[in-house]
Amino acid sequence: MPRRLAVGVGFTGSPEQNRQTIEKIKVAEEVGVEAVFTAETWGRDQFSLLTQIALNTSKIKLGTGIAPVYGRSPAVLAMTFATLDELSGGRVIIGLGTSGNRVIEHWHGEKFSKPIRRTKEYVEIINMIISGEKLFYDGEIFKLQRGFKLLFEPPRKHIPIYVASISPKSMESLATCADGWMPIYWPKSKYREAKEFISRAAVAAGRPADAVECVAQLTVVINPDIEKAKVQAAGPISWYVTNMGDFYHEMLARNGFAEEVAAMRKAAETSKPMPFGTTPEIMAAMGDRMLEETAVYGDLETVAAGIEERRQLGVDLPVITMPQGSLNEVERILGTLVA
Repeated sequence: MPRRLAVGVGFTGSPEQNRQTIEKIKVAEEVGVEAVFTAETWGRDQFSLLTQIALNTSKIKLGTGIAPVYGRSPAVLAMTFATLDELSGGRVIIGLGTSGNRVIEHWHGEKFSKPIRRTKEYVEIINMIISGEKLFYDGEIFKLQRGFKLLFEPPRKHIPIYVASISPKSMESLATCADGWMPIYWPKSKYREAKEFISRAAVAAGRPADAVECVAQLTVVINPDIEKAKVQAAGPISWYVTNMGDFYHEMLARNGFAEEVAAMRKAAETSKPMPFGTTPEIMAAMGDRMLEETAVYGDLETVAAGIEERRQLGVDLPVITMPQGSLNEVERILGTLVA
């Protein structure tokens, strides 16, 4: 039986590159990759890509990684996911998150308010709609009192919902209603502690201790040149710590890297990285310990061992970016990682 693994993709290139992505996803399905998650920012929408994937595959699960709980109402998301679940034969995973105030307020034009409460209400409302219930909901944000009901019956009465979260309050909230926790840049030595925290919150809410699985987005760089691999691996975390609001550097500070993130942010004032890149000064401030905790890099054998280590530390379903290269190279890499 293959080891659990998922891949993340986006629709950010040319139409031809998108066709190549679909072919890679078909290879991933063939070798036993469990799921594919689509990303969305301010480019092409993720549901068009998910529809293409659904029509070109038969087994791999299809998820959003993530769909923001702003910009689309919970009813629109429920209708969309139910339709995709029907189209794919019951293979959909709902991945939800908040994004951040810059994107929500200056792209979607909505006020970034009560993100944790909003996420919880989205989960509850979507669950109600998919289950076939009449929609009566009296929340802090949504008050839905006319009893609308989905006009078709999707293949499942419940579609798993995973929530992206890296703060204690949002982790506690998702433990009461979600099926999965989707962290990113989470230090590997803190997975067990986080899962225990979520498990306690789930039990306190009257749910099973194992109600929520860990579906973690991992930074993975496959490159036998270790020094180049380190720079590539440091790029995403450097950018998120220094340029993507407060959530990420605050999470890392809580988890034992307060000195490193403070030094990285100071270094970025005079050594600004390119998007999703780093600089020697920021890397020096980060240090090897933080990079080892938040990324997996090296040759394929080293990366495979690093992903397996995270499985042993509590990651139920690791998610990596779709590998680059030819279809044969993708088959070799993904086949090794699930073997």
